[in-house]
Amino acid sequence: MDFLENLVIPATTQHLLMIKVILGLATIIFLPFFGMLLGGTAFSVIFNSYGRKNNKPMYIRFAKDIIDKLAINRFVGVGLGIIPLLSITFCYAQLLYGQSVISISLLFVATLILAIAVNFIYSYQSTFQIESLIETFKDISGLDKHELETKVPEEVTDYEFDLLNTNSNAGLWGLVLLIITALFYAGGTSIALNSDRYQDFQNIAQMFLSGSTLINFLFLLVFSIATSGVAILFFFFGWQGGMHDMENEYAEFAKAIGGKIAFSGAALLPVVLFLSFFFTPNIALSGSVFIYTGLAFAALLMLCNFIYAVIKNSDMKYVAAAFYVLILSTGFIVMKNESAFGVAVQKNLIATNLKAVELETEKNPRLLIRRE
Repeated sequence: MDFLENLVIPATTQHLLMIKVILGLATIIFLPFFGMLLGGTAFSVIFNSYGRKNNKPMYIRFAKDIIDKLAINRFVGVGLGIIPLLSITFCYAQLLYGQSVISISLLFVATLILAIAVNFIYSYQSTFQIESLIETFKDISGLDKHELETKVPEEVTDYEFDLLNTNSNAGLWGLVLLIITALFYAGGTSIALNSDRYQDFQNIAQMFLSGSTLINFLFLLVFSIATSGVAILFFFFGWQGGMHDMENEYAEFAKAIGGKIAFSGAALLPVVLFLSFFFTPNIALSGSVFIYTGLAFAALLMLCNFIYAVIKNSDMKYVAAAFYVLILSTGFIVMKNESAFGVAVQKNLIATNLKAVELETEKNPRLLIRRE
């Protein structure tokens, strides 16, 4: 986008190094939270829909707890989701200075869509909280459902009906927008690696012709499954001693479902990581890419072992270890991706540095005398 290009200026080598560090940190913050948000929303919507259709309160309760624990609150959504993705967008705009490539536009659109998605998701979350207040009122009143329907005003009944519709629609729209965000993010970051083919990607339609975009999109989906599963186990049973209001039946239910989700995602992650590595353009490959990929594989295998220990032995002492190893593996994956991107745009970074030096020299001719 033109206005983004106007906001960046050529950067010197020192500034480019600082931008790379910011990009890496922003990505390490963004990916785990986005994975929890996408996976948590998906599973919450699924369990909520199933629970309401089949009149299973435990499933509805599980859906509420998932979105409460994994999405946390609106401020966290902005701080760990929108702001890091906006930072990533501007870092890419700076590192791709002077290049005609659609990556920056895709990342900026992803940021806008994420902002809308966050609004839907926290509206979805708030409807659960309001519904809990209504249920608390019913319990305190001592009236069962039939009595309430005959005694409460019609406006209250209509409000409860509208609340359920809002709950269903907001969750579904939030999920759809998060999936679109993942697609645009995968497209923007994947196309940026093809520095020798930027001319082949000039519009959104061409994004879908990139095999690496589709593979990295698949990687984000599987990563979200693994992250949300591990996060369910961690926040339900590990963080600050776990949730203290769970009965044994509900605890076993959450443990079984969370363990299956976590292990399924963790087992698939090495496969999609290999596919992502396989589709990395040759121009972006280097020794460090191979090293970080190998370290990511090792960390993912450790993750699978910890999750398997939780499932097999029902021993929750490994939950925290699984969560921290997931963060570690995310770090290796991010470093692999950033290393590949750095190699892919190395020539452009050199040209950008030269342009920055020229601009500094024009502003201060004494610099040219000192260099001579």
